[in-house]
Amino acid sequence: MLKLDHNQFGTQGVINLSQSLAINPHLKILSLTYCGIEKDAAQALFEILIFTRSQLEQVYLSGNLLRQEGVRRVLIGASIAKSLKKIYLADN
Repeated sequence: MLKLDHNQFGTQGVINLSQSLAINPHLKILSLTYCGIEKDAAQALFEILIFTRSQLEQVYLSGNLLRQEGVRRVLIGASIAKSLKKIYLADN
């Protein structure tokens, strides 16, 4: 589990984080609520979700600024993710 809630690292922080998480085969829960993540980070989140060996089961992204465009991209990644059971996107 990686829980980074309420850390305002924003879009660039997620992009940097994705370089490691997009190849992580062990993480099951990722929580990035209220981190100031904007729609420009949606591609990085997408890449985390679609990693073929991903074991992510739950992703929490509530309270960010993804907007419709970003949420749509994340949901496309969620539809590809093999292990994902729950994704939380409220207040985006």
